[in-house]
Amino acid sequence: MVMQMAKAAIAAIVLSACGASLPAPSDDWAAAQADVGRAQSGGAPSVPDAKLHLQLAQEDLQKSKDLMDKDNKRAASLVALARVEAQLALSLAKAASAQDSAQQAQQDLQKAKGN
Repeated sequence: MVMQMAKAAIAAIVLSACGASLPAPSDDWAAAQADVGRAQSGGAPSVPDAKLHLQLAQEDLQKSKDLMDKDNKRAASLVALARVEAQLALSLAKAASAQDSAQQAQQDLQKAKGN
C-alpha cells in the first residue's frame, strides 16, 4: 500500500513537472509580439473583427508570459495561438482596407462615367 502511494506521488510529481521541463518559448514569444505589432500598425485596431483578434492575441501573450517557467507546454500553446490571432487580425485589417479601396475605385469609376 505504501509502495503504491509512493509510486502515485512520484508519478504526480513527474507529470506536474513535465510542462516546466520544456524550455520557455522565449523566441516564439518575441515573434508573437512582433506579429501583434504588425497587426497594430497594419490597422487592426480600427477594424472591429481585427480588433477583437488583436485583443485575443494580446491576452494570450500575457497569459503565456505568466505561465513561462511554470507550465512551458501551455505557454508555448498560448504563444502559438497568439501568433495565429495576430496574423488573422492583420489579414482582416488588410482585407477591410482592400474592400474600402475597391469601393472607392468603384465610386470614382461611376463619377468618371457621369452617373
